[in-house]
Amino acid sequence: MLAPGVPSTVAHDIASHENDSVGMAKSIVRDVMQTKYFGAIPPAAAFDVIDCTPDKIKTAEGSIKALNDGLANAASSDRNARSAIRDDIGVIDGMVRFSASTPDMPWHSDRPAMAVYDTIASDGRLSGELRSKARAAEGAVSGLVVAHRESDGFLPFDGSDYSDAVGPTVHLPLSQKQIDPWRQKGISETDNAFYRAVDGDRLTHAIA
Repeated sequence: MLAPGVPSTVAHDIASHENDSVGMAKSIVRDVMQTKYFGAIPPAAAFDVIDCTPDKIKTAEGSIKALNDGLANAASSDRNARSAIRDDIGVIDGMVRFSASTPDMPWHSDRPAMAVYDTIASDGRLSGELRSKARAAEGAVSGLVVAHRESDGFLPFDGSDYSDAVGPTVHLPLSQKQIDPWRQKGISETDNAFYRAVDGDRLTHAIA
């Protein structure tokens, strides 16, 4: 599945690397990030090719679910832990990073998963068990990324820095208003099998 804005040149990358999935992924990412529309605008602030083989997805879901459940338990029972978790999530910006954005726009809370998990894993205020689960989740998500490139100054978004946007995102709102703000308009960030499989709703309601 290719994201909107991907240039048609990736068809050649796919055809010429039929038996080399890593080479194919790297070529696709290179073409996407080197393309410029209207002479200056790239199609993506960050772009990944993700390995969706069932065993890797299952490993990632299991690790993220274990972390989400651990974070939800800690946030529900310990005020200091909840504050630390919210701090760690809050320092990682969502994918909407431009000055003209409005609070009700979607994707404010869709944060790069690996960056969030790395921050949690490094937080000495949290238990060793939680930090270990965060490291496991980060490793499992990292294992999904076949190729990646990002922009440290994305022109359409005021030159916003996306250098932490490696890999998939996770929906981690910190207020009730940030939970699916465009659901009534037909855009949902939580109505999907992944969010349900990893107990995303449980964590969201423990921290938001």
